[in-house]
Amino acid sequence: MKEDFLHYVWRYQKFDKSDLVSTDGSKVKTINAGFGHTHAGPDFQQAKVFIDDIEWNGAVEIHIKSSDWNRHKHQLDPSYENVILHVVWQNDKPIQHPDGSNIPTIELKNRVDYSLIEKYQQLKSSKDEIPCTKHWIQTSDLFKIEMFEKVLVERLHQKSNKVKKHFEEVCQDWDQASYFMLLSAMGFKVNQHPFERLAEVLPFSLLKKYSSSIFQLEALLFGAAGFLSQDFEDDYPNELRQEWQFLKHKHKSVFSGEMNAHEWRFLRLRPANFPTIRIAELAQILHISPSLFDAFVINMDLKVIQKKLRATLSDYWLNHYQFDRQSKFRLKQLGQTSLKTLIINCIPPLLALYAKSIGEDKYMDKAITLLNDIKAEKNYITKKFTVLGKETKSAFDSQAMIQLHNEYCQPKKCLDCSIGLSIFKR
Repeated sequence: MKEDFLHYVWRYQKFDKSDLVSTDGSKVKTINAGFGHTHAGPDFQQAKVFIDDIEWNGAVEIHIKSSDWNRHKHQLDPSYENVILHVVWQNDKPIQHPDGSNIPTIELKNRVDYSLIEKYQQLKSSKDEIPCTKHWIQTSDLFKIEMFEKVLVERLHQKSNKVKKHFEEVCQDWDQASYFMLLSAMGFKVNQHPFERLAEVLPFSLLKKYSSSIFQLEALLFGAAGFLSQDFEDDYPNELRQEWQFLKHKHKSVFSGEMNAHEWRFLRLRPANFPTIRIAELAQILHISPSLFDAFVINMDLKVIQKKLRATLSDYWLNHYQFDRQSKFRLKQLGQTSLKTLIINCIPPLLALYAKSIGEDKYMDKAITLLNDIKAEKNYITKKFTVLGKETKSAFDSQAMIQLHNEYCQPKKCLDCSIGLSIFKR
């Protein structure tokens, strides 16, 4: 038996309530189960019950065994003093409030239909990565749509938490927040942390001053990233280094440090994905879009953004992937897959954060519309849902699938999922 099942049983009152009495023989009648939450404190708040015809309003705590109350040290936590009812699977020990009064307790182990327990155990013991695989076809699309919409919004807020922290603690500036989000996304998985570090040591406000010059943008970006700390054979990186030394001294009060080149990862990356190429791409983006917030949020247009993010690199990078290492001539732009991933990971979460910050739902609507306008990602997670018959039309679908799989299917939180709940209600 697991507590999440008992939470479900209590929330939806899925137990035999006839002649319901507490463990000390008092009559119990539920008027309102209360609402569950994930914060510290009792499991359900604002519940209403009658105990021996006396109305009680307060909290309800759920446990497998009544003795779990003491094991979890609730007796030492003042936030549990307003518990009016203790709901347990097995009553193995009387529990008291600090003042010595008994906490009314009801035991459910003989009041829950076995078929419900069996259904729960089947989902929990399923070896399928999507536990409800065997029930998927029979489940109404309404529940799937409801859950996909829920998890997509969750994912947008989850992704925006990092930039939210940066915005609140560091900058209070939407251009800087947009810049941080862009760099975090440009690192993809391998170099995400170094790019975030770069956003912290080299503020957007300084780059904006030099947005008219690709050369100075590259000097600032490569210098702050730690790639200009040595002499080079090629003229161009030496010129960048000289400019970096000048700008670093001129703006020494602005820099919070300089990165080391060894922080960046090149191993097992295709040359087109080297961080040096990504930084050169970033210089082009900042040159074309001196106000990232306007481009990404206020005047957001997918086709315009795609064009700006695929700008061709400066001449040196046409035959180089790293300084002093010549390669074959090749025009370098973000590939379509990388471009899609970059936009998905940068702009919708930023729109979601802005919507929440100013209380304007239209920006959340923009985020959702944008994801609907982008082709779906293809990966092993989306493939699993496709096999079940779920059509993957857009990034809305693929992002929702990733969130549902990672946050609900993998930890088997079926009782927090509208698809799982619909199976229980059959």
